[in-house]
Amino acid sequence: MKPLRIAVAEDNWFVAEHLRSELAALGHSVVGLARTGEEFIELVARERPDLALVDVRLAGGSDGLAAAREIHERFAIPAIAVTGELTVAQAKAAGLLGLLRKPYTSARLRSVLEGATEWLESGTSKPFLVG
Repeated sequence: MKPLRIAVAEDNWFVAEHLRSELAALGHSVVGLARTGEEFIELVARERPDLALVDVRLAGGSDGLAAAREIHERFAIPAIAVTGELTVAQAKAAGLLGLLRKPYTSARLRSVLEGATEWLESGTSKPFLVG
């Protein structure tokens, strides 16, 4: 699997650091962590990652889905929601590349990232990844 540069939006520090550790163990690099939608958009604008992982509810009442839509529209960077609060239908309607439901396993994280890598490398029509 090709290593990805990934931006993460997660307001829980412990969850964010755990995710960063898991991504590193899979050979990916985290270009930064953001706690709010505004920080996330700034991070993505600055770093231009391959992929974004975003929680739905962020600090300060920020909406992770709105931030994911904005980064997709402005920078064409796909996002995967990492949350326990969305259905597949809601995630698809939001224009996300996928949904990784919390709590997730390392195997499900790996599977979703493998699917994202395949999609990024192929340039084919957008699948929907679920983990």
